Amino acid sequence: MRPDLPETYYLDNVLTLFEHVRRVYADIIEPGQAEFLAAFDGLGPDAQKLCIRLLNRSHEWFRASKLNYREIDSIEDALAELARAGFIALDGEIDYPTLLSVFTKPELLACAADRSGLDKLRREELEAVLLERDDATCFEALVDSDTLIQVLRRDDYQVCQMLFFGNLNQSMTDFVLRDLGLYQFESYSIDQDHRPYRTTFEIQQHWLLYQLEALFQLADVSDPARLQEIRDTIPRDIETHAPAHRKCERLRYEIARQFERLGDLDRALELYRQCQLPPSRERIARIQDKLGNHRQAFEDCLRIVDQPLNDDEVQFACMFATRLARRHRFELPRQVEKNHVDHQPEIVELELEQHDSVEVAVAEYYDRLDNAESCHYLENSLFNGVLGLLIWDVVFAPLPGAFFNPFQYRPSDFYTPDFCHDREQLLAQTWDSISSTADIRRIVRKRWQQKLGLMNPLVNWQHLNLEIIEVALERIEFAHWRAVFDRILHDLRNNRAGFPDLVHFPPSGGYCLIEVKGPGDSLQKNQQRWMQYFQLHSIPHRLARVAWRTS
Repeated sequence: MRPDLPETYYLDNVLTLFEHVRRVYADIIEPGQAEFLAAFDGLGPDAQKLCIRLLNRSHEWFRASKLNYREIDSIEDALAELARAGFIALDGEIDYPTLLSVFTKPELLACAADRSGLDKLRREELEAVLLERDDATCFEALVDSDTLIQVLRRDDYQVCQMLFFGNLNQSMTDFVLRDLGLYQFESYSIDQDHRPYRTTFEIQQHWLLYQLEALFQLADVSDPARLQEIRDTIPRDIETHAPAHRKCERLRYEIARQFERLGDLDRALELYRQCQLPPSRERIARIQDKLGNHRQAFEDCLRIVDQPLNDDEVQFACMFATRLARRHRFELPRQVEKNHVDHQPEIVELELEQHDSVEVAVAEYYDRLDNAESCHYLENSLFNGVLGLLIWDVVFAPLPGAFFNPFQYRPSDFYTPDFCHDREQLLAQTWDSISSTADIRRIVRKRWQQKLGLMNPLVNWQHLNLEIIEVALERIEFAHWRAVFDRILHDLRNNRAGFPDLVHFPPSGGYCLIEVKGPGDSLQKNQQRWMQYFQLHSIPHRLARVAWRTS
């Protein structure tokens, strides 16, 4: 940890989190969380520090003798205050496996009545032997040797974290990364009018889903009855705009996938049909085919082609429908043939000296060929970056529910179809103001100066510079920029990736996007889709296949 962070940085950050929860959600949090926040405010400084130190650790039980925090004047007094306030329990009931887990291996060996043969055992083997012996004297000696601390109210703390982050995957580390200057975030409004959780019920549903997710991760996933129990507990009345909706979809999909692995195809189908999360519809079509319902599988694919949720779905549906049509003599609609990815790009075969990076090797080859720095390894950075700068204000527009906390580099709905739909008017205003590459250059220059270093889901500052963007805007025609932007926005999750590795600006003018493949490598599906799109819009591209020169 860098020395310029305050000694109590962790407490300062949690106080900021708690204040955010009170300011934004005071009227809809449950009484338990409100009381938790009030009780924490009533603690003295040392008790607050120790409370957060314990809550930020993953274990439930601790030993007083092992606590050592130099910024806390009296650990003993802080423990007593936390016990009185109900944040911890001292020397409470503890089960034997947990008891053994808080002591070191030498300490466990010391309490054993008969140590013969125990020294060579691994830690988990030693614990298993002690539990099997069920030596009450040994267990009592461990309990009497130290003050045992049980952390309470962790659920209230985690609900507050969920309200702040919108999930339980992020942690207080985000504060530290900001404080160290490693991450810089855009500013946007978060208040009661823009908050993601609108009711107490939405908070309760999201918290329930986290508990169900934990149960699923700990459950015996080979037990259909246990899976069914978790499945039946998933709420069915979560609205699509609610923060819990996407987690609900993911949990349903994971349980359905496990039913499918177990061969329980009927229950898998039932659950997939309740889930719109891709690739749920793909799994339905595959199961129908496996069950012998080939016509139904074929029609499922046609529905995907007619109403796709993303481009990955379309590519699967066209491929699978074509296969089914050939096997079972179904008539293939023109729409499937139209969307089928079958474009073969121009291929350049290169034999080059061995290099650590095949992409850099090809870029250097073109630089030597042109006698200039004409080829740049930008991969997904160029088009994404320019788009991100152009629609910066759209990305960070303070729509209700878009942002949970000040540490988001993208709105919470960025990868969903709702992102463009809910910002349709803002996007239209942006495109109305842009009719040429000169307009793009004007906006990008201004945004570059204003926003340099601020996090944006489309802008990779480390792989872009304004000079390269200027060259690209001179060489790439406006229609090509707009065509690429349209496809990225059509499916942000999948179409941000898959761009060719290199951008070549030959001295003679123009440009070409070059995908590089080394020995044994082949095009990925999203790369195939991009190249078919390039062909449709006359965007210059090629595939460079590299073989290493042998001595």
